[in-house]
Amino acid sequence: MKSKKVTLTEIAKALGLSPVSVSRALADQGGISDEMKAKIVEKAAEMGYIRPRKAAPPKILVLHQKPYQHDNSNFSYKVQGIEKALQQADTDYSIEFVDKEHQSRLALPYRLSKGYKFDGVIFIGRFNSDYISFIHEQIPALILYVGYSPAYDFDSVWFSFLHAGYKQCQYLIGCGHQAIGFVGNLSAYRNKEKKTGITSALEEHGLPAAQAIFLERDEALGSRLSGLIAGGGLPTAFICEHDFTAVELIRLLQERGVKVPEDVSILSSGNTEISALSTPPLTTMDLNIDYSCQRVVATLLSRIADPQKPAENIAVLSTFVERESVRSI
Repeated sequence: MKSKKVTLTEIAKALGLSPVSVSRALADQGGISDEMKAKIVEKAAEMGYIRPRKAAPPKILVLHQKPYQHDNSNFSYKVQGIEKALQQADTDYSIEFVDKEHQSRLALPYRLSKGYKFDGVIFIGRFNSDYISFIHEQIPALILYVGYSPAYDFDSVWFSFLHAGYKQCQYLIGCGHQAIGFVGNLSAYRNKEKKTGITSALEEHGLPAAQAIFLERDEALGSRLSGLIAGGGLPTAFICEHDFTAVELIRLLQERGVKVPEDVSILSSGNTEISALSTPPLTTMDLNIDYSCQRVVATLLSRIADPQKPAENIAVLSTFVERESVRSI
């Protein structure tokens, strides 16, 4: 017959103390004198108290495919944010770089190849879909951070670019702009979402969305701008896919005698360090990276605890940061 487990309450009752005092003494915490602590420990041993075994922290593997480098992008903040959230959740984690060549060969990350076991995995960035499925076979609980695609049926946390594009365009319209352009990688899924947001805002304000100018961010951008300037078709405002594109656009416009924001207003995304250092300082969108990282870790831990729950797609909204690159007309 199993003996009944001795509880903290029973020890406290035997000593005429509160369960909180007993708990602190057995956990070797402050607030209890050394003499009383020794007395409580002795009584607990005498009564056969067995301290509950602390559950092992979940083991999390974090994979990214962008080399660490000194720059002003948000990538390092995303990695740091994930680390901070994992530490706050008291997890045991490892971070690894996996290049595209390893992904194409379906090669295991280093620690997995050495036999390490993990309860969950976080992908930072857009990975090869076959590689994600390959890792999913090894670690069923996974989450994608900013690498969302409608083709995936996995948990994901990313940024609502549709919402950002809508709010940016709405802001420019409120400043009197009607001829609005966009500069970015037009094939990127995030920019397809942003384009939908921009055109939706234009249509809601009765402006012809078909006249919005969407320019590819490539080597021919400068010549396209020259053509628009020569033909009198340059928009009065541009929305850029991120801060670096905005800084490059300002340079190209200035080389062609166009001033920002006097002649053309520019609005970007990211709120990176360069956005505040730019001339003029950029009006931009803050991605709320710290919060998104907290959601990544919380969602993954929820998946580990409940593997059968439906997949979640969490789109974090950005926050407007108003500076000096947009003027009212």
